[in-house]
Amino acid sequence: MTNADSPKRPIKTAVRVFELVQIVQDLESATFTEISEHVDMAESTLHDYLTTLTHLGYFVNEGRQYSLSLRFLDHGIAARDTFSICSKSRDTLKQLAEESGAAVWLTVEQSGKVVYLAQELGENSIETHERLGKHEFMNCLASGKVMLAFSSDEHIANVVETHGLPQQTPESITSRDELQKELAEIREQGYAVNHNETAQGVSAVAAPIVVDDDIRGALAIAAPHARIENDEYRQQLIELVTTGSNEIELRLAYE
Repeated sequence: MTNADSPKRPIKTAVRVFELVQIVQDLESATFTEISEHVDMAESTLHDYLTTLTHLGYFVNEGRQYSLSLRFLDHGIAARDTFSICSKSRDTLKQLAEESGAAVWLTVEQSGKVVYLAQELGENSIETHERLGKHEFMNCLASGKVMLAFSSDEHIANVVETHGLPQQTPESITSRDELQKELAEIREQGYAVNHNETAQGVSAVAAPIVVDDDIRGALAIAAPHARIENDEYRQQLIELVTTGSNEIELRLAYE
């Protein structure tokens, strides 16, 4: 699903609160002065917001540095646990990480973006910019493209209209014609490949998780681009990820 229509009368206070949450998250840790440089708000009003959010336990103020509290972790875990696919996928993720030696991700779509829901790391996993809970544009990821490929044309159009086709690297898909062509190929072969499209040096393969014609998520294995460009290794990952997605589909359908 894409973002809901904008409310006719947005609650400005709520908008301000989440604007501050995003600013503090982006800055990681910031002083009052640093936060004030990123928001158009009177200092007295900003002080009231920060004091209130700290009192409610959503911000931590230590050494005059504001940061997000672990209260958000509690909310995040509670939100993740509403997805049954998460518990049904744990064994498969561990097995694939062990067999591939790479990073294995379970992703879902929410509001027209890919969300990293669960992860297992193999012994040869590489450090990337991805993390649990992160939201990414669908056109740049193997998991995003494979979920789009098995979605309706109307949904694909809504995602593109809402988020566009941002360019993360020179290899990212940035035109609708190119996207439609690749989605058709993915639909035919049953898996997707990301060739350096989100971050230079990192690529991935992904397979959809579909139950009763409903796309529930995607399973992806990420590895160094040079390794995935090797035909034999890429084929090995494709077999692992498609077999793994089938296992998860069976658990979702029958357990």
